[in-house]
Amino acid sequence: MRLDRKILDSALLSRGLSHLLARYALTVFRTARLTIVPPDAFEVARAEAPVIFTFWHGLAMMSPVAVPRDLPIVPMIARNAAAGVVAGAVGTQGIRSIRASGAQNTRSTRKKGGAAGFRQALRELAAGNSVLMTADVPKVAQISGKGVVQLARLSGRPIIPIAYVSRYGLRFNNWDRMVVDLPFSPVTLRHGAPIRVPADADDETVERLRLELTGELDRITQDAYQRTGIADKFRPGPYTPDPSADG
Repeated sequence: MRLDRKILDSALLSRGLSHLLARYALTVFRTARLTIVPPDAFEVARAEAPVIFTFWHGLAMMSPVAVPRDLPIVPMIARNAAAGVVAGAVGTQGIRSIRASGAQNTRSTRKKGGAAGFRQALRELAAGNSVLMTADVPKVAQISGKGVVQLARLSGRPIIPIAYVSRYGLRFNNWDRMVVDLPFSPVTLRHGAPIRVPADADDETVERLRLELTGELDRITQDAYQRTGIADKFRPGPYTPDPSADG
């Protein structure tokens, strides 16, 4: 799934790929046979907004449509070239994005724009816009980092875990278990219960809520897979990449 950096850095081709991706995602959504669980998930999200919607990295493709379409949202998207195509696709729908991602250490987080992205996310939430972001960070899959919890603590806004799971999809054995959803598929769109982080939460409380978020995301993702009949495809826990690979 690697694309040549020089190709992606071509502005013209990047725009073309973004438009193709946007049209493909729209086709996937329009042809999906959608079940929303719980049935009042969107009503709850609207009542809580602005919120921090979060999901596992591998289920990112259709996450923008896993939230109410009438809510203003700003997704956080990485700065790399491939993610630039995704940001362009989101942009074709008139949605702004935060170009940043988290990492396992402070130096990498700074390099990937994590600190600046965190500050922008705080501003977006204060302005009434919900933020859409992954809970896990490269390259430890399906284990929440602390960034989402700290964002909720400082913003005072709740976290809503989400999962968009298609019955038909291409599932890869890379670090994040990436899924490319396919058209004409039964889909479970699953929301978890809002998680609130006290403004005075100490390190112990933040860690407890990080574990709670990990557990809730695992629970709703597993439930979504079970409801679509592919429970065996969900494999919780960290993925250990080949140290000889650069991806």
